[in-house]
Amino acid sequence: MSEFINRYKYLTVIVIGLLILGFYITKETVASYEEGEVSNGGAITGTVTFAGDVPGVKMLVVDKDQEGCGHSSVHSEVLLVSADKAIKNVVISIAGISKGKKFDRSGGNPTIDQKRCIFIPHVTVVPPKSTVDILNSDEIMHNIHTWSIRNTAFNESAAGGGNLPKVFKYPETIKITCDVHKWMTAWLIVQDNPYYAMTDADGKFQIGDIPPGTYIVQAWQESLGQTTKKITVKAGETAKVDFEMTAKKKRNRRAKKEK
Repeated sequence: MSEFINRYKYLTVIVIGLLILGFYITKETVASYEEGEVSNGGAITGTVTFAGDVPGVKMLVVDKDQEGCGHSSVHSEVLLVSADKAIKNVVISIAGISKGKKFDRSGGNPTIDQKRCIFIPHVTVVPPKSTVDILNSDEIMHNIHTWSIRNTAFNESAAGGGNLPKVFKYPETIKITCDVHKWMTAWLIVQDNPYYAMTDADGKFQIGDIPPGTYIVQAWQESLGQTTKKITVKAGETAKVDFEMTAKKKRNRRAKKEK
């Protein structure tokens, strides 16, 4: 019995230690970026395109509350590729930059709405410590479920016409779903520095006021993963960096099993 108690105490100490360590690591991550003024900064522009055969448009079946949702099917926004292979909603960011321009916090709280049983917008990028208004413009009940580690996850119902203001303190990629309507998904990216952009329908992006230097630029897309490139930004100049992304290869489980 005493051996069991000692093991329990030992495990408790380890868990508490890990929680404390995680707290300080997270706290340091939030405080690591220094906001200031950038003089004669540079910029990066580019385009993100799909390499290979473009997947067909996927339709999601609305199999519940069709009257309240207003339709029986909807286009999936998981991967939006135009006829000329431009990819929309790719998040472009500079990794590891510790000092530069200020976060743009103008325009009030960012919002994620629920309209016709779809999250709008599908992808949202916000600074740390942002309050996000999660709205419900539908006349039916939704249930908001966030999938996160650093930020406190929540699972709460949202009445029609309601608003759930939530604070997201720490940098993280968060998936949002509705437990009532399983086809509903969205992404919230809490970004650790203000050097980010999202591609438009033509796959284009631009990030400005970058201090001169050499950086790693990341392109992230929810179904295609992440790819990176190194680029040098010069004072007062615009550097161009284009990305090609492709579908992840599916693992052959049967072949792996036979090995």
